[in-house]
Amino acid sequence: MFRRFSSLLMLVGILLWPQLADAQVHHHHSGYSPGYHVDHHDHVVRDSHGHVIGRYHHDVVHENSTYVVPHAAHGDHHGTYYSQDDNYYYVPRTSSTRITQTAYKPVTVEFGGFSHVDDLASRLETLTNELCLDLHYNYRHNRGFNETYREAYQVFEVAKFIHAAEHQQDRRAIQERLQGLDELFHHVQDDVRGWSRHHVRQIGQLGILSKMDMIESTLHHLMNDVGVHQTGKGQQAPPPQGGGGVEQAPPPPTLP
Repeated sequence: MFRRFSSLLMLVGILLWPQLADAQVHHHHSGYSPGYHVDHHDHVVRDSHGHVIGRYHHDVVHENSTYVVPHAAHGDHHGTYYSQDDNYYYVPRTSSTRITQTAYKPVTVEFGGFSHVDDLASRLETLTNELCLDLHYNYRHNRGFNETYREAYQVFEVAKFIHAAEHQQDRRAIQERLQGLDELFHHVQDDVRGWSRHHVRQIGQLGILSKMDMIESTLHHLMNDVGVHQTGKGQQAPPPQGGGGVEQAPPPPTLP
């Protein structure tokens, strides 16, 4: 009887091992270092969730790159950011145009150089707005939604603030508001990763996990550009305000 029970346990273990391994990999991925697959034949970059995030006419991103922020399919974001060996790079124009398909060389983005703040802050504002809208429409049934949404909205508000502050050249204010923002966003990531989705409305082209990976990558490039180190400690962004313009995520309920 005991031998038969032991054999049954061994069989169950063999059958469940792939699922357990996937769970371990997924948990390890929550260590905030997005992974990618680069197809050098078609010049396509996919994130670790299988979504195509970049299409190129030549090799731009290397296999061991991380924190990839590709050019946008629309708008004025024509270049690609990536990190390799703890260095940050920007390739000026990677989107295909009718005029040229020149292979531009990567440019090193110096720590604290304030050379790409407007572009990165604009991208972060768009991405965090899409994340909040996705949460608002498709994830509000999850336990702890209000608190997590409030924190995600704080990140959105900081992105809007930085975009405006860059036009006023208020560098100190930008650095102060970015302090600890990575920690706040990592907390949002930890909450959302285990949530279920009830589809109400499709927001953007990517799933919620891919959106968060893109936000994380953009945030790290922005912090590097303004001279703010990645931290595990720091102040939180101020409470949400409200907004206008194109459809924006609604602010969370007022705290009692």
